Amino acid sequence: MKANSDNHPGDFTKSRGKLFFNFHVIESEKTDEHGTRTVFDYDFVEVKDENRNSIISAIMRDKYTIDDEIALINNKAENGNIDLEYDKYQAFRDEVKLMVGDDNF
Repeated sequence: MKANSDNHPGDFTKSRGKLFFNFHVIESEKTDEHGTRTVFDYDFVEVKDENRNSIISAIMRDKYTIDDEIALINNKAENGNIDLEYDKYQAFRDEVKLMVGDDNF
């Protein structure tokens, strides 16, 4: 999901008893009737805990449901090595793993 804040979000935010991982933070300037200020747009997902596997799983689930993944795997099996959607899925998965990095949480 998307969010916006006047403060730079940390990696994790707790709200209403839930834990969220914040990522893709983009800093920009916003001008309104109160002047110019720095704002932060970012994505966030709910996570079970602060570990790498939980974060990767939550980000993947934000884009792909379990049914989506099963369909991609089945289509890959039927089509052999020629399946663009599966390749996009794997590229996204690799991107998420790289973004999250090592288990430093």
